[in-house]
Amino acid sequence: QAGRVRWLSIALVPLALLGCTEAPSDDTPSGAVRLFLESMARAEHDPSAVEDAYALLAEDSRRALAERAHLASSLGGRPMEPWDMIARGRFRQTFAPARGSRGMRETIEGNAATVVVENEERDRRAEIQLVREEEGWRVVLDLPPAREATPPSAPPG
Repeated sequence: QAGRVRWLSIALVPLALLGCTEAPSDDTPSGAVRLFLESMARAEHDPSAVEDAYALLAEDSRRALAERAHLASSLGGRPMEPWDMIARGRFRQTFAPARGSRGMRETIEGNAATVVVENEERDRRAEIQLVREEEGWRVVLDLPPAREATPPSAPPG
């Protein structure tokens, strides 16, 4: 009986430690970045996860993707959603962030933030811009303006 209790106690310790790990939240810039990266990683196998990633984008980024979706719908003849403009198959994390707080450092200035993401070796880094919106911190995508497709020019006559 005592051996069984000891084994059960030892088996439950890792579960208790996992329970103590805080899940990322969009209450902080780093948390929003982690949620976005996790959603994009899931989207490769779960198409609905790209909607979660889209929800973590700043309003201006969502608006730009909506404009692109409208343009793509009008050109392609089939309806497209704004989150369809996020290329699931083309998103690849080029490096894994270092574990814990070493992987992400944030700088907050008012309602804007920059999260610097670095790998374990500290030889790769990315800077991600965010804004604080009513819902929480949101990722800003650097998107050029959508362009209308120009019709092909007529052959010289």
